[in-house]
Amino acid sequence: MLKKMNQVKWDYQYDTVVIGFGGAGATAARFAADAHAKVLLTDAAPNGHEGGNTRYSAQLLGTVDSFDEGKKYYQNLTAPMQLDDSMVDTFVAGMANMRDYVQKYLNVDPVSVKNDFTAADSPISLDSAVHEFPEFDGVQSYDFTTVHHGIFDAALWKILRQKVLDRQQQIDVWLSAPAQHLIQDPTTNTIIGVQIERQHRLVNVRATNGVVLACGGFENNQQAIQDYLGAEHLAPLGTLFNKGAGIKMAQEVGADFWHMQNYESLGFLHGLSIAVPQGERGRLILGWPEVNHGSVITVADDGSRYFDESEANRHGHIYDHGMWRVPRTNVHPYLVFDETQYQQMLASQYTPINNLTDLVVKAPLL
Repeated sequence: MLKKMNQVKWDYQYDTVVIGFGGAGATAARFAADAHAKVLLTDAAPNGHEGGNTRYSAQLLGTVDSFDEGKKYYQNLTAPMQLDDSMVDTFVAGMANMRDYVQKYLNVDPVSVKNDFTAADSPISLDSAVHEFPEFDGVQSYDFTTVHHGIFDAALWKILRQKVLDRQQQIDVWLSAPAQHLIQDPTTNTIIGVQIERQHRLVNVRATNGVVLACGGFENNQQAIQDYLGAEHLAPLGTLFNKGAGIKMAQEVGADFWHMQNYESLGFLHGLSIAVPQGERGRLILGWPEVNHGSVITVADDGSRYFDESEANRHGHIYDHGMWRVPRTNVHPYLVFDETQYQQMLASQYTPINNLTDLVVKAPLL
């Protein structure tokens, strides 16, 4: 960590530096530029891979029809945890104003998933996702907003990226340029710059009016996954460039953290994907009927069955004694099935992997 301002040789100077060119970083850079700032937007990903998880997500924006009903639903979702009420109000107000925001700042007509979507707009039904917790008060207020009639197509990301490109007179973009350290005034502790690795050289960038950390999570850092989530390993479903750099930089300057154990996953069964080599992206599989009914079970590391394969999965959470929780991970869970089920998998049009025969291990007895 660089601490002594009088020892720093500045290589570049900007009004604002934004670290991370995903949805949040693109938005921060765009509005800083609109406030007449000269902005540096930097990202660790190479050209064509910037965008963070926003690029790979379903492109759905959480929205509520009513602030009061939306807050009620949000508080039910987070119960029994105690959250700062002003933070909750800010979050819910953003969802209540989402459609206006999309129209005013993204310059497209917002599309309501629950009111406007048809079967042709999505390969899967989104009804259960919109009303994911139907037993909670306020659920009828919840909705998703999209920027057009489609999902999983990077449409939102493309608009956010274009808003940055439209302001290239005000925003410089560095790719393959991971931030390494925040630079802090030793007397006031004010963050005054960033050290960035650019073209195999460390450069010091002064920020005269603030640094924005928008560099994502740590899903590609297996050590952080072990430290914070208590899992031996997990495979990312989105970007391959979120490695917890922002956490390290914030720790160096004394930042506090919260919710570090919180994560979830879409996927088949309770939120699983087919195992991939470390460093590769897992495939998001939203439906595989042959693994949750018939002569098939999922077993944990000791060979025991650890959940009901037919039960509901709500974004990786399954019902657990009055709460919806992400089940404890295993080093290597297995699907176990008989020959009849295997043949059904091979014959099914819904089997989502084309190398099933390469993955199967056969044995006469278990």
